[in-house]
Amino acid sequence: MAIIGVGHAIVDLFVEAEHSFLEALSLEPGTMVLVETAETARILEHLSVVKATSGGSAANTLVGVASLGHDASFIGTLGRDAFGETYAADLAAAGVKFEPVHYGDDGERTGHCVVVVTPGGQRTMLTHLGASTGVARAMQALLEEPTPGIVYFEGYVLDSPGADSVMNRMLADPFEGRRIAFSLSDRNLVERRKAEIYQMLHSGGVGLVLGNESEACELTGAADAASAVDRLAELVPEGAVTLGAQGALVYRGSERAEVPAFSTEVVDTTGAGDLFAAGYLAAAEGGLGLYASGELGCLCSAEVISHFGARPAVRLSELAGALLG
Repeated sequence: MAIIGVGHAIVDLFVEAEHSFLEALSLEPGTMVLVETAETARILEHLSVVKATSGGSAANTLVGVASLGHDASFIGTLGRDAFGETYAADLAAAGVKFEPVHYGDDGERTGHCVVVVTPGGQRTMLTHLGASTGVARAMQALLEEPTPGIVYFEGYVLDSPGADSVMNRMLADPFEGRRIAFSLSDRNLVERRKAEIYQMLHSGGVGLVLGNESEACELTGAADAASAVDRLAELVPEGAVTLGAQGALVYRGSERAEVPAFSTEVVDTTGAGDLFAAGYLAAAEGGLGLYASGELGCLCSAEVISHFGARPAVRLSELAGALLG
């Protein structure tokens, strides 16, 4: 069965800066903010791009899934520009199935994100969504041609017009053999969409939820990760809360497991949650146990934070083979 990711098609532009740069812009480190193209252009006047790559949370996850040897497909929208052409080619080269849907007129640019990496590897993202906001149009295929497998939504799609409506229609009309997974994606997103996300999870149609400690505590009102897991378990039957250098807390029904992180040099934390999701989803689709699912997620996360960029630099199936025997 396939793992289908739904999200914003974004080109990532990585830059390096000191913490003072974020302070000057009144940006909270480690978060994502939405900006217009003029603002990203001003930032790039002062900082040099270290690396440019196709990105977006769900797309990054799907590249990880494909690298693990699983069937991966992406749903998203592009502009009719060079970035869009490169984006589609990058996904194809990574082994991810993608039939681009173009949104807007010829002037609508493919979405892009300036990823500011500060000392210690933390990343702060300034995102212009551009043509990616048309993702609801591409999502219609999930209603018209339902297929078995895991459908994974990045929470960021809630910022796109009509996406929530398509998601709610899917949740209200379950398809046998299809499982819905949802990522909380970002604490700021959870804060501004809290009621909407809570109601969606409470509906009972979501089978798996993923997020970090900050996001989970923001959604549930819990004071710590363990309490957040208990509250999430009342809404969704399975999930994981990542804890950075401390690993992850995972649950399935009443079962709980603490999974330690793999030791690695932290270069850039961009994609840490995306690649944890890749490992966890692939393990869940493959029928692995709870601890092994969390362990594979932590392994994939450790690989991606050891270098610049939000996608694996090695074949993850080889690392997984060593881990799983």
